[in-house]
Amino acid sequence: MSESMNPQWYKELFEEMGIEYEDYPFTKNTENEVKWMVKEYLTNSEMKILDVGCGTGRHAINLATKGYKNITAIDLSPGMIRAAKKVSREKNAQVDFRVCDARELPFKNEFDAALCLCEGAFGLLENDAENYKILRAVHKSLKKHGIFILTTLNLFRDAEFDPMTCRVAMDVEITQKDGQKKTIKCSDRSYTFPELKWVLEQHGFEVLLGAAPFSQEPIKYGSMEFMVVAKKLQRLMGELVSKSGR
Repeated sequence: MSESMNPQWYKELFEEMGIEYEDYPFTKNTENEVKWMVKEYLTNSEMKILDVGCGTGRHAINLATKGYKNITAIDLSPGMIRAAKKVSREKNAQVDFRVCDARELPFKNEFDAALCLCEGAFGLLENDAENYKILRAVHKSLKKHGIFILTTLNLFRDAEFDPMTCRVAMDVEITQKDGQKKTIKCSDRSYTFPELKWVLEQHGFEVLLGAAPFSQEPIKYGSMEFMVVAKKLQRLMGELVSKSGR
């Protein structure tokens, strides 16, 4: 990362952004995204669902308006959670919103499904070791065979990346709460599908699908994101080694 970049830039960015997050064009397809997940994987409204890096809660709230009553949604940013709670009150949607670090989820074998969408957490952190902590925390939180729906940035999109780290650096301009403009230097991790599939398998998941987001269409060169759907299969590799006494 650049010496002038705060390695925890994501905290500053999302805390300053708050509800303005929903002004971004990529947030405008929530209804269709949720409909796809409900049709394909979130097929029972009694499912316990965990939304990791929920931001302003757009997916969790939409699910709640469709009768899903067992949704917990977490985000590191207090500002994002405040915005999510405000919107959920306005829509009379019942969601358990919590300020929480995705690396330190306080759950064990509790959820039927977990979501981590639109770079809400995974891929944003300082390095691979920190991002992998999110996968371990999600794995621990899911019941056996629980579903994990994850979207991530595509390495092969129209952006220059550092070949040593597979990270893309950029400047993002935001409007602060006092109305002043501010530029924040950001750096996020991008992936290829084969790499992310291998990473998930090393963290106790079986990959069921790799595709363009919220579809079964192939991942395309130049697309911004892709989606992976996986299920919890076994203990983490480290736990298996520990149990075997090696």
